[in-house]
Amino acid sequence: MRPASKSLLVAAALLVGCAHEPAARPDTPVAPAAFTAQAPAAPADWLGRFADPALVALVQRARAGNPDLAIVRARQREAEAALVAAGGALQPTLSAQAGLESSRISLETGRVPVGVGIPRRTDVAGLGVKASWELDFWGRKSSAVAAAENDAKASVAAVAQADLALAAEIARVWFAVRGAAEQLACLESEFASRYREMEIVERSVAAGLLPTDPLSTAKLAAAQAKVDEGLGRRRLAAAENALRALIGAAPGEALPRPSAASVAMPAFGAGLPSELLQRRPDLRAAAARFDAAVAREGAALADFYPSVTLNGQAGWQADPASRVGRGSSAFWGLAPNIDLPLFDGARREANLEVTRARLAGAAAEWQKAVLAAFREVEDALADLRELELQEKLTQQVHVAVQERLRNAEARQRAGVANEAEVVVARRDEALARRTLSLVVWERRQAAVRLAAATGG
Repeated sequence: MRPASKSLLVAAALLVGCAHEPAARPDTPVAPAAFTAQAPAAPADWLGRFADPALVALVQRARAGNPDLAIVRARQREAEAALVAAGGALQPTLSAQAGLESSRISLETGRVPVGVGIPRRTDVAGLGVKASWELDFWGRKSSAVAAAENDAKASVAAVAQADLALAAEIARVWFAVRGAAEQLACLESEFASRYREMEIVERSVAAGLLPTDPLSTAKLAAAQAKVDEGLGRRRLAAAENALRALIGAAPGEALPRPSAASVAMPAFGAGLPSELLQRRPDLRAAAARFDAAVAREGAALADFYPSVTLNGQAGWQADPASRVGRGSSAFWGLAPNIDLPLFDGARREANLEVTRARLAGAAAEWQKAVLAAFREVEDALADLRELELQEKLTQQVHVAVQERLRNAEARQRAGVANEAEVVVARRDEALARRTLSLVVWERRQAAVRLAAATGG
């Protein structure tokens, strides 16, 4: 081949690589100027802000043996090992070689003349080293290392996200358990009041003071109160079983006893929208996965360029083996190699399309995660605003009903009120207390959702 033809061949191979440009990068989702409630986001020790020691103990227990955490930690180990392997590909490979080759020539083939001094048997021993190094001119291997680095970053963020999600779920379920226990106590009190009302009406009907219609109504109300009590027991059992599954407890195992003090209501905010991208581990993981996809596209583009490899070996060879190590038995060889991609059945094109499809998917997942994060923060803020108003209102109602109950009991002691009035007041107080409990624990769960939504 003429020198001009060789130059044209090399130029054509380089142009094949230059013909592929990197894919366009997606736009970052537009962040809001500020969240609807401006206050500092939940700190790293947000669990302790609820002042519930049992909750902290439950989360610590779950972190020690939760299967979901074990899975993401194993994936983190895998990503870190893959990073080491990718980095090793940038370095030369060196191996030691030792061997012995014995052979004996047949004299019956007619190919070897007799009596020319050629030994029929040879025993060639060899000892040496072999080295190979692919020069990373176009950045294919360094792009693979960059992809592995971002995979490792994503795995670290995934572990942090799994830990945050586990803590938030345990807090949510624990508050559901405590709320269900309080509401069951209220339902039991409501049933007791309804049952006592039924007894009073039944006694009045028997005395001929009332017709039978109020009795059937009282019996229906008592039966419904008993059904509601049973539903409350089922809700409590379901919440306790869900909590046991989260912390790895055996079915029926006793759960920690909550403290007598009420759980604090921390004043969590949302922080700044610009901070959310760094605070939330899932957003950091999505960004790292996108960066890894970008790096893999770079490796696929570099695959269109020629590869240059340096191969070499050195050592000793001798027959007989006792001569190994003499200066006359030394040998060496150096074999540079250039591989020009010309035709591969569109394999490189297909690989590039695969990386670009994955890049597009990673970009869409990152954008989706960012938009979902903004929505989750705003949803939690809206819940907290409404629940704060509801808690104040239900607290006022409960105080008023308590005052009514105290007045009814005082009038009964003074002989100016009958038992029925006191029973009705007790029933209403239990209902108001149950309504307040529902709102109180739902508000705590909304605070948990906000802490998780802002990255904890």
